[in-house]
Order: sequence, then structure tokens, then C-alpha cells
Amino acid sequence: MFFYSPFFGSLKLKYLVYFLFIALLQACATPAQHFSKTALEYGFSEGTLAGLTFQHKIYSNKRTSQTQNSVLHVYLDGDGSPWKNAYRLSEDPTSRNPLILALMAQDNSPAIMLGRPCYHGFSLSTTCHPQLWTSARYSKQVVDSMATVLNEWLLLHSFKQIVLIGYSGGGTLAVLMANKIAAVTRVVTLAANLDVAAWSHHHGYSMLKDSLNPIKKAPLNSKIKQLHLSGGKDENVPAFVTKAYADKQKNTLFRVYDEFDHQCCWEQVWANILSEINIGSSEFP
Repeated sequence: MFFYSPFFGSLKLKYLVYFLFIALLQACATPAQHFSKTALEYGFSEGTLAGLTFQHKIYSNKRTSQTQNSVLHVYLDGDGSPWKNAYRLSEDPTSRNPLILALMAQDNSPAIMLGRPCYHGFSLSTTCHPQLWTSARYSKQVVDSMATVLNEWLLLHSFKQIVLIGYSGGGTLAVLMANKIAAVTRVVTLAANLDVAAWSHHHGYSMLKDSLNPIKKAPLNSKIKQLHLSGGKDENVPAFVTKAYADKQKNTLFRVYDEFDHQCCWEQVWANILSEINIGSSEFP
């Protein structure tokens, strides 16, 4: 026998409204909020580093307290979404699909992810303007801010060697920062835009006139070992863009994964790459 109660019917309706409300809130979450939620789900700690001009978000894994290792992996994320579409700038350029967090989650070494100026909820700060995530995304102002705040953070910790790991535009920043941080011994990039002019020309984009171009800078200190990885099917940052830079460097490996594109399938090989870049590995140059 079926029994219907108006009370239970109204209760079910209330639950339905509640879950729809929660779904709406999640759909309306900003990219910065989604990034933060994902980082916390991975078990990372969240903090803020204050520089002279900008604030930077920092995410740390639980191993950063294990300074006896003395080697720290510093992850740098890509450009995210500087534009909503061809005509409209993003209010929040933070990555919508934070691959960098998925990579860092596989890392058994002490690791942090250092956020870029005006990303991760800081885009409306008085010192921020859209050029800092568009034409000036790799500017001296951005590079100096990230290098300075990382050097200041290192003064409070005991790590002696740093591995910079940059994905996409984060790889661009990694090579631009490397000579500014004395503890850097290795730089690893994935799908990195290391010739900004060639990349812009390839896509028919306006030149990033306010940005530094890694390929035009002096080579990194030869004591810094470099590993640059590209996807053979990457249409965003074609392999030739990264290779042109790698060919001008010393103590460098360049590798193409033929079946990979800009996002797929770095997670699948990341554990193996981490084993290569560990200090003392015979696989690294």
C-alpha cells in the first residue's frame, strides 16, 4: 500500500531545492575558488606570500617540513585563461583545469606551488591590471616579483637545492626566474612557451610586447641542469617553439612525447619523470 504524507513530500522538495542551490553555487565558483578547493582536496596547505608589489598564493605539500631532504620542488602554473573570448578579458585568469596540482600530488619530495601575481583571487587588487595576465604575463615585473618572494620564503626554510618545474607559461617563468635564485640546480618544463615571438607568430597573435622572451635572454648558468618536454600533438605550444630554446642552452635535454598534446597525458608519465629529476639520478644530464 502506498502512503503519501504532505510532510514528507515537502521535505523532499526542500532537499531538492537545497541540492539545486549547492549545485548553482558550485557552478558559480570562480576559477580561483575552484583551484583552491582542488588543492585542499589534494591535501595541500594554502597560504599567502606578500611581496613588495603583489601578493602570491602558495600551496605546500606535507613534506615541506622535512627539510633534512634539503631539495625542494617548486611548481609554477601556466597562463590559465587570460581571455574569456576573442574580445573580452578574464576577470580571473586562474587555471580552470589545474593540471599542475595533479602533477604535484604525485610528488614524494617536499614541494610548493608558487602562484603568479594577480592570479588566485588577487586580480582585483589595486596593484593588478589585465596586462599582467595578457601582454605583460612574462614581464620583468612579474618575474622579479616571483623570484623575490621565493627567495624571501627560502630564507625561512632550510632547503639547499631548488628544482623549478613549470607547465606551459609556468615553464616560461621558470627559465626567466632561474638565474635569479641561487639555490636553483635544475629546471624542468612541460609544454613551455620558450620563444614567445615565434609562438605569437605561429598563432597569428599580437606580440606580447610587454613580456620577456626566454630565447632572447642569455643562456642559463651552465651549472643549472635543464629538461624540456614537449608533446608531439601540442597545437598550443608546438614542440619547435621549445626546441629552439633548448638548442641554445648547455647541460640540457629536450624530449618529445609523440602522442601527447598540451594537457594530455603528462600525468601518466610524471612519476617516471620525477624519478629522473631527483638529485643524483643518472638519467639526468
